[in-house]
Amino acid sequence: MKNVFKRCLKLLTLLSSNSDNVSTEYIKDNITEYRNLGQSAFKRSFERDKSLLKDMGFLLDFENNKWKLDEGYKISGTRIFENIRKDKSIDIEKFMNTYRVVKQFFKFDYELDRRNVNISKITQAISDKRRISFKYKGTLRKVYPLGLKQYDNQWYVGANDNSKFKTFKLDNIDELKLGSISDLHNIELDEINFSWEKSVKPITITLFITKENYLVQKNNFKHIIVKIIEKNKNVEIVLTTFDFQKLIIFILLTNAEIKKITSSDKKKLLQVLND
Repeated sequence: MKNVFKRCLKLLTLLSSNSDNVSTEYIKDNITEYRNLGQSAFKRSFERDKSLLKDMGFLLDFENNKWKLDEGYKISGTRIFENIRKDKSIDIEKFMNTYRVVKQFFKFDYELDRRNVNISKITQAISDKRRISFKYKGTLRKVYPLGLKQYDNQWYVGANDNSKFKTFKLDNIDELKLGSISDLHNIELDEINFSWEKSVKPITITLFITKENYLVQKNNFKHIIVKIIEKNKNVEIVLTTFDFQKLIIFILLTNAEIKKITSSDKKKLLQVLND
């Protein structure tokens, strides 16, 4: 189903980025999942995808007007979007911003590299408390991943390996496989420390945020609360963290206001964004 969803997003992006009619040959050549299929297999896949998009509210009509030189497909239906736009409980601006991000991510020439695939598998393993196996510098490892962090422009996995916490560089991991059984351990994230954390200073930051947003998102990154002051439905929090990237995600998700941060810590966050 993931591949079907990916194909459909690429198909929508391809059609919406072309003002002219798009031929079936052009579609087949420019969507990687179609490109290597034979004609009969491509036709079956394309027809299934058109049917799915129709159920989602997008009609792909084939135009063959004798008065026009070009012929091909165009998007003519957006029934679901019309329903969303009429729904007053939906923030249409946020919806469109999210769509643009997803559209950019699934543009028709986008390819998932090995690092992104491994990050996705490891994140799932951490969430589900599963075991993963991989070859690390030629040696087979079977570990319980506990954390995933970026440091000095490199990704690292923190894992329990035979009851010892070890750090593995993601780019040295090959043939990663995700275990099928969940809830295999009860190791808490508070117990782990990455190998560099004793030598790298944490970021200290003061945030102003709604109390509800903080309670919902607070477990998504490892941090220590230095001070917290409640102000009606909001809270002002002084916290420290080594998890620079997750801090950025936390701020974006909660729309937190940065009240205070040192220039050196600001540079650390900007470095993560630039990487």
